[in-house]
Order: sequence, then structure tokens, then C-alpha cells
Amino acid sequence: MSGRAGRQDGYSVVELLVALTIFALVFAAVSIGIGRALEVNRGNRNRSTAAYLAARQIEEVRAETFSSVALGRTTCVYTTTSCNLPSPYTVVQDVAWASPGSTTTSCDVPNSSGAALAYKRVTVTITWPDMNGVAPVTSQTLLTPPGGTFDPNDGHILVQAFDRDALPLAGKTVSLSGPATASQTTTSDGCAFFAYLDPGTYTATITTSGYVDRQGNQPATQSVGVTASQITRVQFDYDEAATLSVGLVTPSGAVATIPSGIAMTVANSNLTVGTKSFSEASTGSGSTRTVTPLFPYASGYQVWAGDCADADPAFFAGGSRGAFLATNRGATTSGSAALDAIDVTVTSGGTTLKNTTVSVQAIHGGTATAGCTGGETLSSSIKTDASGKLRIAVPYGTWSVKVTSGSGFGTKTGTSAATLVSPVVATVPSVTVALT
Repeated sequence: MSGRAGRQDGYSVVELLVALTIFALVFAAVSIGIGRALEVNRGNRNRSTAAYLAARQIEEVRAETFSSVALGRTTCVYTTTSCNLPSPYTVVQDVAWASPGSTTTSCDVPNSSGAALAYKRVTVTITWPDMNGVAPVTSQTLLTPPGGTFDPNDGHILVQAFDRDALPLAGKTVSLSGPATASQTTTSDGCAFFAYLDPGTYTATITTSGYVDRQGNQPATQSVGVTASQITRVQFDYDEAATLSVGLVTPSGAVATIPSGIAMTVANSNLTVGTKSFSEASTGSGSTRTVTPLFPYASGYQVWAGDCADADPAFFAGGSRGAFLATNRGATTSGSAALDAIDVTVTSGGTTLKNTTVSVQAIHGGTATAGCTGGETLSSSIKTDASGKLRIAVPYGTWSVKVTSGSGFGTKTGTSAATLVSPVVATVPSVTVALT
């Protein structure tokens, strides 16, 4: 009897799946290990290259004359095209005055004699893409001026720039004008130090597109006096401007025409006088106003229509400016502001003037003219309805209404008595204008 042939069975599906799973796990572990090894190798290569760039930059600075090493911050990007490097590197050089025994900050200068300003401290910082938490490469050196280079009786100005959160602003341009002119960019600690200046009065200016100071000024300027052998310190609070988009809300009922000439006012206790007004030329006309530039105070702003003292809802007993609108640096916040209105009945020769287009002016009156010019005028062209009436929207305050109909020798005009428009009175006031 012949022997039985060997079995020809293959792997089962289960066995194949188990084998593939084991292979995938092993391959994934090996891949992760290789990836991490490559990442470590790439990081070491980047740090080595950055260290070389830092050393090269320091040597280049040391080779320059003392006076040619510019104060402030300069930035250079090395790319694969210019330096044949595997990836771009950013070289930031900060140059600041330093005194013996001072720390590494350019703001740490003495308040005493300018003769203590003995060195220029140069700090070079190298960064690169995908650092993955690796610290930048930093190198420093001190440059000593030749003897007799500077007059110890000159004075100095230290400018410090901070954002709304009191964090230093680096890389911002600060300029001086006066007996001498100079310009620097702020270092990593937000400082620009102008040393050995002739005594006198200077203007310090900080300019960055889209940035404003606490009062919304762009550029921001301050006057500063320089005294022999002394340091004068100047601080700028400076940040990206915020914007408010404010919709004007008229009383319910008959549609109120919004006249031209309405200004907008914002309030924040940090403003010099607590408020700041914006003309219609800067906010735009119509039912939505763009109020900018504003310093992005974390507390935001209260806003209302009009710029006279009695346009402020808080001017009236029981009136309220309403909630604060939040502001964010470089962003727009939407909100609303209330307008009140005046109902006007137009008559001519003792009869109402129906369905007629007339020119209407709301003229501000009373004694509450702070913040505006007495006799402020808002203008509109509007058509009376079938009853000879119209409604014109106005900010709060005391107003009289002037109506003009026709032109040339047929022109007729009339002006109403002054009427108070108040946020604490629910009804819309009514006046009658008789044309003569």
C-alpha cells in the first residue's frame, strides 16, 4: 500500500490577518523610532547651523566700528537661496546701551550720570521653522566705545512701549525730532534708548500701521525734555486699533429719517476727558456707523449718537448710557445706539402741507453745548405724509426744527419752538412749523 501524499493546506484567513497585524505593529514601531531619530538629527543640525550663524553675526558686529552698530532691533532671514541652508533661519539682533553690572534688559539703565553708559550690548537670537519646543540659539557681546567718544554732560531718553496687557512691544519704530533726530526699533523688552543727546525739548513718536495709543491717536507722540547727565523715561501704551460697527435705532412707529451731520461719541474712563467724539465724515452716514480707531480697552466702550453734552443719555436724571461694547485688538464689534425723534406737522397759510418734499434742519439749542458747537445743525430732505406730518430722527438734547419749502421767490420757511428730546420720556415730542 502506497504512502499518503503530504498535506497541501495553506494559511487560513485568521492566520493571515494575525500575521498582517503583527507586521503592521512592528512596522509602525520601527517607523516611529526612525521618525524620532530623524527629528532629533534634524534638530541637532538646525541648532548647529543656528549656533554657527549666531557666532558669525557676532563676529561681523565686532568687526564694525562702534558708531556704525545701530541701536534697536534688526531682523534678517537666511534662506536656502542665499545661504544654501536646509531651511530658513531668522536672525534677530538687539542692540542696547548697558551700564556696568546691569542685567540683560535694555530697560535696565541707571537714573544717574550718563557716564555710566559704558557699553553697547549686542544680543543675537536665531530661530527657525518647526522648532518643536527647542529654545532659540542666543549669543551676546559687549562693545566698548573709544575714549572721549561721547560728552558725559549730554542727556538720554528711554522709550518703553507696551500693549494693553502691559506686555512689551518689540520691533516698533520710535523716532525722535528736536535738536537732533534719530530712529530706532524697540528691542524684545519694548525699549528704545537714545543716548548722548544735546539738552533740549524733543518729540518722541511711535508709528505702526493699524496701531493707536490710549487716546486713539496715530501716530502717537509725546514731548520730552532732555537734561544734561540725566535719563528721561517715556512710556507708550500702544496696541492694534479696535472698531465698533454701530447701528442707529430709531423709535418704533412711523419711519424716522436720519439726517446728515450726526456725530458719534464713545466713553471709557481711561480717555483723557472720559469721552471721544467722531464726526460723520469719519464714521460714514446712514443707519450703520463705523467708529474707529479705538484703543482696545478690555473694558470696552459705551456709545451713543451725538456729541453735545445733552446727547449723553447720562446727562438726564435717570438716563443710562447702556452696556459696554467689548473691543478686541484688530477686530470689529457690532452694537447699537438709540436715536430719538421729533414729529413735525408742517402748515402753510393755516393748512397742513401734505405730500410735499421739504428741507428740514434740526438745530441744537440750549446751554448744553459742551463737546459741540452751539447751533449745531442736522439736515435732511423729506416728504410730508398725507396728514402733513414727518418724523426726523435726532440725538437726545434740545432741538428746534426749521422747515423750508420751495425755491427762489416762492421759498417759505418756518422754525418751531425749542423742544427737549429725552431718553427718560417714552413718547416722541411733537412740534408744528408754520411756513411763511
